[in-house]
Amino acid sequence: MVLHPLFAYPTVLLALGVFALYIVSLLKLRGMMRYALYLNVVLIVFALLSVVFGFGISNVPLVQSKVPFIWGFPHKWNGIFLLILSVLTFVVFWFKGETAGKKLILLPAVGILVVLFQFFTGWMLRLVFFS
Repeated sequence: MVLHPLFAYPTVLLALGVFALYIVSLLKLRGMMRYALYLNVVLIVFALLSVVFGFGISNVPLVQSKVPFIWGFPHKWNGIFLLILSVLTFVVFWFKGETAGKKLILLPAVGILVVLFQFFTGWMLRLVFFS
C-alpha cells in the first residue's frame, strides 16, 4: 500500500507552519512558542511516517527503475535530514523555551529551506512518473 503521499503532504505543510511559528515567536509573539512545540510533536510523527513509507516505496522495482538519481537521492536523504532537523528543533526549543534568543532564528530558517527543497525534489519525482 502506498501511504507515502498521505503523510508527505501534511508533513510539508506542518513543517512550514511549525518553522514559521518558531520565527514569529522569536521575533514578536512569545506566546506562539507553545503552539509551535505542540505542532512540532505532530510534525515529528508525520515526518517519521513519511520516511518509513518512503523507504517502502523506494523498494518497489518500478520506482527503482524509473527514478533518476539526481532527484531520488537528494529526496530520500533530505527527508531523513528533515526528520532529524524537526527533532533537533523540538529539543532545542523545548529546553530554551521562552528564553530563546534571536540567534536561534537560524534553525527554523534552515528548516524552511530544507522543506522547500524537499517539496521541489518530490515534485520533480512526480513529474517523472506522470509525464
